[in-house]
Amino acid sequence: MLNLPSTVLVNRVMPKKAFYEHLKTTTAIKEQFVQQIERIEMVASIKEASIHIPGDKDVAEIDVLALHLKGADVPYEAIELVARSIPNKLLFVCLTDESCKLLVRRDRLYETEWVSVDDAKLELAGSTLGELWDSIASQVVFGDANSVDLAGRLERKRRSESLRLELEQVERKRKSEKQIAKKNALFDRKRAIEAELSRLEGES
Repeated sequence: MLNLPSTVLVNRVMPKKAFYEHLKTTTAIKEQFVQQIERIEMVASIKEASIHIPGDKDVAEIDVLALHLKGADVPYEAIELVARSIPNKLLFVCLTDESCKLLVRRDRLYETEWVSVDDAKLELAGSTLGELWDSIASQVVFGDANSVDLAGRLERKRRSESLRLELEQVERKRKSEKQIAKKNALFDRKRAIEAELSRLEGES
């Protein structure tokens, strides 16, 4: 899976109860474990002993968890709970039939599109586990293995998403606005948003 080196593979099934009985959860999240997840498997443990890349102050181990799903619904709240509760960095692989999607949590959960299991590959790049973790997150969020300035890239992504939502709202308001002065002000705001989006895209 993911074309990972054999030295990091664990391939151990983990009891679902170990998650929802020992973590602070809600009935709704427990239902996600029970109703949406068939089984949970520890696919890999990426650490200095298994890959000969040193850890750093922020990252000592990266674990790959496969969630074999009962259907196409992704148990986001259950994933969020596990990601927040376990100190190791976690890459989640949701599996259904022959498709999978990857998820990581940074400031929030990020995910890839569904892809064929055979096409899903992970590049392990970095001189420390911290760089490797940023590279993994970049592959999920941006589709590349570039670990440089990931925090800045994520911030620009969040800002772009916020601006695109505002742009949609401004355009809707312009279409329904009757007063010329307000319509012109909305047009000015639209131009300002588009200019900032163009700048952000140039920096990404």
